[in-house]
Amino acid sequence: MKKEDLIELKEKISKLTDEELKLRDLHFKGLADGTIQGPPVGYPSIDKPWLKHYPEKAITTDVAKVKAYDLILNNNKDHLDDVALIYLGNKITYRDFFRNVDASVKAFREKGVKKGDVVTMAMATTPEMIYIVYALNRIGAITNAIDPRLTADEFKSKIVDSNSKYFVGLDMCIDQIEKIDDLNLNSVVEVSPVNSAPTPIKVLAGLGNKNRKRKEAISWKNFIEDGKKYDGVMDEKFEDDEAVIILYTGGTTGKPKGVILTNENLNTMATTQIISDFNLERGDTFLNFLPPFSAYSIVNAVHDPLYLGFQTILVPKFEPKDFPKLMAKFKPNHVLSGPILWDYMMNDKKYKNTDLSNLKSPISGGDSMSAEFEKKLNDYFAKHGRKYKVQQGYGMTEVSAAACYSTDNSYEEGSVGIPYPKNSVSVFNNDTNEELGFNQEGAIRISTPTMMKEYNNNPKATDEIITTDVDGKRWITTGDIGRIDENGNVFISGRLKRMIVRSGNKIFPLNIENLILSLPEVDKCSIVGMPDKEERHVPVAYVVLTEEANGNEEEITEKIESLIKENMPDFAIPAKFIFRNDLPLTDMSKINFKELEQESLDYVENESKIIRENMVAIKK
Repeated sequence: MKKEDLIELKEKISKLTDEELKLRDLHFKGLADGTIQGPPVGYPSIDKPWLKHYPEKAITTDVAKVKAYDLILNNNKDHLDDVALIYLGNKITYRDFFRNVDASVKAFREKGVKKGDVVTMAMATTPEMIYIVYALNRIGAITNAIDPRLTADEFKSKIVDSNSKYFVGLDMCIDQIEKIDDLNLNSVVEVSPVNSAPTPIKVLAGLGNKNRKRKEAISWKNFIEDGKKYDGVMDEKFEDDEAVIILYTGGTTGKPKGVILTNENLNTMATTQIISDFNLERGDTFLNFLPPFSAYSIVNAVHDPLYLGFQTILVPKFEPKDFPKLMAKFKPNHVLSGPILWDYMMNDKKYKNTDLSNLKSPISGGDSMSAEFEKKLNDYFAKHGRKYKVQQGYGMTEVSAAACYSTDNSYEEGSVGIPYPKNSVSVFNNDTNEELGFNQEGAIRISTPTMMKEYNNNPKATDEIITTDVDGKRWITTGDIGRIDENGNVFISGRLKRMIVRSGNKIFPLNIENLILSLPEVDKCSIVGMPDKEERHVPVAYVVLTEEANGNEEEITEKIESLIKENMPDFAIPAKFIFRNDLPLTDMSKINFKELEQESLDYVENESKIIRENMVAIKK
């Protein structure tokens, strides 16, 4: 199809009603699955071949126009005695869950929180964290979710930027808050991580013996007690496009930005899980160890499981190397993780015989997975009772975490999945904004009802990331380079911000990493750019070897160089090889590229700065 014909077609589509758009998608589903004969147009956003993997209801079902809390209430009000949360051995039913949210609404109301107010929350993955989010949602207030480990200056920045007048957080961060003299907060609430734990754990933690004096903070217990005095209006009415929560981008390639998500964002994601006929059943167990200041956690690991009627196991304190132990202990039906965690699982000797037959959906997202690692992981699953393969996901905070998912019936090795049924994912020429066809590589963009409302107090960044096509469809730019095949499978080949320009040559680290990871002696690898006087930037390889490599860095270096030379241009060969015992991770268990990039900068300034305990050798 010619460019001008595509533009004309998109303009016609823009004039269709919602019902007409549904009928159109049903037509293209028929074309994709072969029940209707006809030629495809040749563009992903028009043909939507991924629809063949979904039932008709995934296209025709509307998302309820209700608050996020009401979506959960309506789907669980007839199952109140089912277990909703499991925390440190304590089982909390849906009946108790709703009662605790009620109590939290009254407590916030008593403190003066009203519709439109922002409450900063710095919590771990505890039941109170969940009560807070849904209580504020009912009031029409907004949760500003931040990391409780921030410094006083970082706390101040995020509280002031969000115009927050209330703060609720773990007891560990209250000291930092009370160091700040000019916050002018109306209320500060202190929460212990063992508040919802069984009595023996509370006794061991010495909760009743604590006698720390606070200048302003009140305990969660007293906060809830004070709320009993409130007898006014509990809930505000639902409004279109109303903000629910502010979550911050990972900041792995730049300064974190506050992403505002709405009821429609959260509810579309949750509804998608049911209408898509995924392998999900009420009462399934879900393991959640994700920190509650990410979309991956709040949307996919809190809101979705509660809506589905799952039993969510909450882990308040998590280290990546705990993953094998948690999987062996809880044997969950569902878990959200990343490649690094699965790597720990496969290499853990103590839990090497863990039975994974209960695992319905072993989801991996948030970071890239090499083809060799994917094969190795699928083989591991097969040997440990899991009959299906790894289910990769793809998305970003700005689209409420997930936009694509590798279902059992759509699995394609190397792909990060197919778009969800209400989404469009396509590839564009980044310079001309022209949409590209199937199997053409370009900039990945996503159009979805889960797209954020905006960046908080940052209209310039919002305008930069969201573009509007000729048909009026809004697209969010992911920053990733990739392609989409004729079946709708999305393949990622690199990230624009990680692209290294060496003497004018463009290098995408992911391609080099995947090649290096194909060597049996290499366990982990990351490529970052390092400034260079002659070539502008050069790639640096951070490598973690397997035990079988026996620390032979020089031989491995030569082997890697030879492998790259055979498969890639010479400019892709790293200028330096830095061998480490492990790679640094972010809070979401992704490789921390910013830390590695800083190490490469340190190397330029002073080589001795980066010779640290966790590095074993630097070559070249």
